[in-house]
Amino acid sequence: MKIKSKQAAWQKGLCLTLCTLAGLLNGSPTEAAPLKVEGHRFVDQQGADVVLRGFNLSQLHKVPNFRPNQDPQLFVKLARLGVNVVRLQFNWEAFELQPGVYDESYLDYYAEVVARAAAQNIYVLVDVHQDAFSRWTLGGCGEGFPQWAIPAGIPQTTPDNSAKCANWGPQAMIFSRNDMERAFNAFMTPGNPARARYLLMLERLAQRFAHAPNVIGYDLLNEPFGTAENLTRLYQDGAARVRMHHPDAIVFVEPEMWTGIGLQTTKLGNPGISNLAYAPHYYDVLIYFKAWSGLRYEPVAARNRALAHSWGAAVLLGEFGSPEWALAPNYIDMIYNDLEKFGESGTQWGYTPEWSPTTLDGWNGENLSVVNDKGELRNNFSARPYVRRTAGAYGQWQKSTGLSWLGIAPSLSYSWRHEPGKGATEVFVPTSFFHGKAQPQISVTPSSARCQWQADSQVVQCTADKAVAVTVTVR
Repeated sequence: MKIKSKQAAWQKGLCLTLCTLAGLLNGSPTEAAPLKVEGHRFVDQQGADVVLRGFNLSQLHKVPNFRPNQDPQLFVKLARLGVNVVRLQFNWEAFELQPGVYDESYLDYYAEVVARAAAQNIYVLVDVHQDAFSRWTLGGCGEGFPQWAIPAGIPQTTPDNSAKCANWGPQAMIFSRNDMERAFNAFMTPGNPARARYLLMLERLAQRFAHAPNVIGYDLLNEPFGTAENLTRLYQDGAARVRMHHPDAIVFVEPEMWTGIGLQTTKLGNPGISNLAYAPHYYDVLIYFKAWSGLRYEPVAARNRALAHSWGAAVLLGEFGSPEWALAPNYIDMIYNDLEKFGESGTQWGYTPEWSPTTLDGWNGENLSVVNDKGELRNNFSARPYVRRTAGAYGQWQKSTGLSWLGIAPSLSYSWRHEPGKGATEVFVPTSFFHGKAQPQISVTPSSARCQWQADSQVVQCTADKAVAVTVTVR
């Protein structure tokens, strides 16, 4: 999914859109997966190392009519920010109205969003999303699962999802944890009809998107509760159902919800699933209150990497984010700096173009959108350089923001062992990084390597005719 020129990008985008729609509508044979996990890294069909960067889309999928992301220019805007993946929320309640009764128009809507992402060379991770089980649980503050899937004996309330639900996270993890554990363990028990319907739903998704050239895989369940044994068994069964129809898809699995604040480690063991990605989340324990406890992300990231590598899995930080406040840039920088150092993938929560000053993100009073109602970036995100593709193994990354008051310009440097059979190395460098200069200054060693600036995609693309150690510097 490389962009070579405006004309090539347009032609490829048109082809991807038409091919995606044709496959989704006509059930064409399964496409070769665009990415796979190899040596705990994401690699593409040429064997190049790929780093995924993007956002979660978007909060309004959680409440009726469950159909956000209507802006026809949405993925054009995302591509300009360097996005090459979106974690696209799928709402089970919206799709399966009653057991076995499907709203096919919802799946068609979702497929159309996938196709629009393909037109801009953006990968999609299909995310089966829920928070605190259902809109009828957690005092009406949850979302995701249909009401008919709620196990007997779990308290139900009329859905709310207003700003009254702003403390839903602490409520779920602390005050209502027993209810959450009971609900998920009952749901995940083999023989539960709702569990069987969930597995059939995964099959429906895999059947539909096995043909999509930009769907990389399936996040089987967002932020679950329940015992490690039940979760592991559900993931194994879910992976098997997906692989019946989409055999090359990456399976993404998440730890328990309470691990996302970084204070406790997961109890999950190795699920023994091939082509696997571990997809934890990270939010500082105080971040929803516009505060930072001072805890660092780096030790949590190191534990996540070690666990994933022991499984032979890649890592994708599926969620992280912050409201807009004074320390948001520093907090977000902490996370991205670690991702860049290790060449790891991540999808920030979230890009919500439906944000407004009154309803905020539109669900439970959350306020994590990186854009406002005018489409302008807020201070909880800025476009950042990153190495999105390496023709070889991920190398060494250095970046300096410079000191403008001393006349020191920002710069970045990337070194790797180039393998020409794997194509080109690509570094996304937003023009904002070098203050809007028409073209950055690029130097490369050795002289046999070649690096060119592609203004339309804001990418420095590097090639070499033979295997060689390459360093490119951009300033």
